[in-house]
Formats: sequence, C-alpha cells, structure tokens
Amino acid sequence: MSRLIALSNRVKVLDNKPMAGGLAVALQNVLIGNSVVWMGWNGKVVKSGDNANGSTGSFTSQPASLTGEGTCITYMTTALTTEQYNQFYCGFANNVLWPLLHERIDLISQKSQDYAGYQDVNQLFAKQLKKIIKPDDVIWVHDYHFLSVAYHCRQLGITNRIGFFLHIPFASLRFWQSLEQSSEVINHLAHYDLLGTQTQQDRTHCLNVLQYYLKYYFIHDQLVASAPINVLDMKRNFAQPYTYTRAKMTLDLALKPQHTLMVDAYPIGVNVAQIQEQVSHLPLKSSLGSTNSNQNREHTFQQIIAVDRIDYSKGLLKRFAAYDDFLAKNPSYQNRLQLLQVACPSRLDLPTYQSLYDDVKKEVYDINQQYLSENSNWQAINYSETALSHEKLMTMFWQSDVGWVNSLKDGMNLVAKEYIAAQNPDNPGVLLLSRYAGAAEQMQAAVIIDPHQPQSMIEGLKMALTMPLEERQSRYRSLLQGLQKDNLQIWQQSFLDDLYNESSSQISSMEPANVQMSDS
Repeated sequence: MSRLIALSNRVKVLDNKPMAGGLAVALQNVLIGNSVVWMGWNGKVVKSGDNANGSTGSFTSQPASLTGEGTCITYMTTALTTEQYNQFYCGFANNVLWPLLHERIDLISQKSQDYAGYQDVNQLFAKQLKKIIKPDDVIWVHDYHFLSVAYHCRQLGITNRIGFFLHIPFASLRFWQSLEQSSEVINHLAHYDLLGTQTQQDRTHCLNVLQYYLKYYFIHDQLVASAPINVLDMKRNFAQPYTYTRAKMTLDLALKPQHTLMVDAYPIGVNVAQIQEQVSHLPLKSSLGSTNSNQNREHTFQQIIAVDRIDYSKGLLKRFAAYDDFLAKNPSYQNRLQLLQVACPSRLDLPTYQSLYDDVKKEVYDINQQYLSENSNWQAINYSETALSHEKLMTMFWQSDVGWVNSLKDGMNLVAKEYIAAQNPDNPGVLLLSRYAGAAEQMQAAVIIDPHQPQSMIEGLKMALTMPLEERQSRYRSLLQGLQKDNLQIWQQSFLDDLYNESSSQISSMEPANVQMSDS
C-alpha cells in the first residue's frame, strides 16, 4: 500500500504543548491518510559525532494512531549534531537562504563550511529515505531547509515521485544571482517532480529562475502558463477562482533523460470549521470590556492584536513606530486603545535575531514609558512572549477589534487567515494586512497597507478602527468566502493530487503561452 512520507525541518508530535512554528502545526492538521511517515529534526542538538553519519540508530520511530481518523502516523526524527546545527540550520539555511528568499541579501552571512554542512544534512535525510522507501511511496518535502534532498535521493537511485513545497517567498532572479551556489542549488531543485509555491507571484519568480539556470538542460523550454498576476493591484478581487494552467518543463538531468518538472501555486489555507468551533462558545462581550454588539467601536476601548515570530521579515519595528505616531497624532485614542503584541523569540543563536530581539524589547519599553500616566494603569502596548495554545489564540482574535499583519515579505502569513476565521460574523473585526504578505494576493477585502510607508499604516489603522459595521460585515463575508474555498484541506488535496497523479503534469492541449519573464 502506498505511503505518504512527509519531510519537514521540525516535526509536531502529538502532545499538548503549543508550538510557534506554523508549518509543523499546519502539517499535523493535514497528514490524514491510511499510512503516513513524518520525518524531520526533533529539535535536539547533540555532541558532534553522535549521529553525523546517519547511522541506523540515529533516527527514532514513534508510531501514533489518530483515533477516529483511521490514520497511523509514524514520527521518524533525529537530533542534529552541534556541527550540523551550526552549519546547516544556523548557517546556510537561516543565514543565507532565509535572507536571500526574503530579499534581504544585506543580511546574508556565510562561512566557508556552511554550504557543505547544508548538503551533508540534505544527504543524511535522503539516506534515511532510501532505507525506508517502498516502491509505491510518495515523498512530500517541505521548505527551504531541503532544497537539495531530491537530488541526493536520485543519486541514491530513488525513482519515487517527490514533491517540494516552499512555505516562504521565492525570491526574484536578481537576488538569486547574488549567491555563488545558486546554479547548483537550482539544479538540485529541478530533481523534484513537483514544485509548489504559495502565490502566483512566487510561481512566476520560480519559473524565471528555473529558466535562467537550467537553460542548457531543457529538452522542451516552452511553458504552459497564464500571464503573471500583479499582486499589488489593489482593485483585483482575489476571492474569485484563479484561472491559469500548469507550467511544465522537460529536462535532461542525466539520471533520467526525460525528467518532467511541474511548477504551480498552491496557496495554503486554514481549517476554518475548526477555528469557528473553537470560538463558537464565546460571549459577545470581550474580557477587555469592549462590547462587541456595538455598531461603532470608535468610542469604546479597542484592542489591536499582532502575532509574530520575532523576525526581520515581520515588520515589528515599523509597526511600533507607526502605532506610536498614530497615538501622537490622535491623542483621543490614548487610554482607550491597546496593541496586544504576541511575539515569539526565535533563532537567538544568530546575532541578527538577538539584535532584533533586543530592539523589539527596547522599543516596547520606550513607547510604554512615553505614554505612562500617574492617573491610569493603561499601557500602549501589552507585550507577551508566552507560547499560546491554538484555542487561546483564536479566543484573543475573537476579542480583538483589529488584526495587524505588517510583513515586509512573507510567504503566506496564516495569522491573517486565522484572524478572519475567528471573527464574530455579527460584529467582525478588521484585518490590517501588508501588501507584501502572500495572503494579500487572496485577501484584497482586507485594509491593505504598505509597511514601508508610515502614512499608509496610520491611515489604514484609523480606517480600521472607525469602520462602520455594515462595511466590516461586507469585508468579512468576502474574506471568509475565500478562506472556505481555499482552506487547509483543499491545499493538501490539490498538491497531493498533482504529486500522486503523474498524468496530471501533462501539458494542456490548449495553445501554449510563453511565461512572461522578468528579473525584477
């Protein structure tokens, strides 16, 4: 019987502990089938030499049945050695690929051994896949940590279908051209059968990059695709179904003379029904005293919520600066408006992240001190680093008048989608959404802002806080309709349908259209 083998950097085992990483949580919700193996890093770092060679004992299997779902997931995890952690995870993955793919090449920091360490870990997981693979198994690899796994699998003789999904943005060509190893990495990426991106813009960037670096490998270089979507077009209604065809290329990669690679966009969604069930019991009055039955919230205590991992891609400091300016220019909101910032520290072993963490803490303190009053215990920013359960977080979304996503660059940003799914239909809050978050491609009924333009954030926030009930309801209905159409299960189904069904990657009989290429 065919198994699905999922590979991601982190694995979310069945327990009651909350986890900040959205990828692992999302995967836990969709890996439902008759037989699933979920492979990845267990989060532990051990002394160098303990499992560096991928020996038989380095991976631990932990079967777990999901009662009522007919599913048995086998968790197959390994620790990383100190050397692997420093070179693979901290080094090439997060000091090189992460800033590159988020178009922050000024933050790239690479040591000479990091790329070799990245390849060693990709090969380590390929070797483990080789040990457990069965002829009918299908492999689904996730995210930038494993761009080269398919290449190493092919070198080991694995011919099974292998798909790859990138959860973060795919940078445009000019950024890839700044990296010495790009040619080899893209060649490795081409050994997958299916490449999935979050958005149409990312898909277009991916096709541009593949065509540039693989031009000498093409057997057929005519791609079937629609014209790329302008994701910054504020007038487009992305709640409507996409109309585009698949892109397919045939490559000579030596291992297989006729290797077929398909590239498509699969925007990840959320489990709308589950979220709505989590908030269905909540009273209309929030714990902060804001009465959610009011038609206008302008004269009540209002709460803005922002939930981010502390990363330079999330625009936290720009949010704080804009919020500070808003309070200064609109003093009537002082003492009756609060920004609830849930911030999860991460990657503090990297100097860039430690510095950002320190800046975030200082900025929150400075703003709160600025508005400190002897006559009130009001704080402008309520800051928390506590990891919350999903249900608790959805409750806080329900209670908040504005959800603020301020990404400077983001693959999707599921917080934006979860915030809308958790709203009270009778009196919904307003989503303030950065145009640079992948979610903006689908969620144009949000209040779209540009975090690089302070005035855009200030005007957007004022609009969200004063928006009449009828308009809030209309925007909410439009956004919810889109979330229900492209939910988490549809994302899984559409990707796996293409991965399992080899015939689905055949070129459409429609007249081919050349992809519009650009290096911007």
